[in-house]
Amino acid sequence: MNTLCKLKKNKLATDFKKIIKIVSKPKFICEKCARVAKDKKYLCSPLALKK
Repeated sequence: MNTLCKLKKNKLATDFKKIIKIVSKPKFICEKCARVAKDKKYLCSPLALKK
């Protein structure tokens, strides 16, 4: 899977379970598109979320 930032809408249905795992309990946010993920490797411009 590419980064969430480059994920095409038609892939949502086929990769839905994997996406749920990636976005659960996010620790990073993409500075470009505001998508979130628990690991920075899934985002193109990750920025750590502060707690």
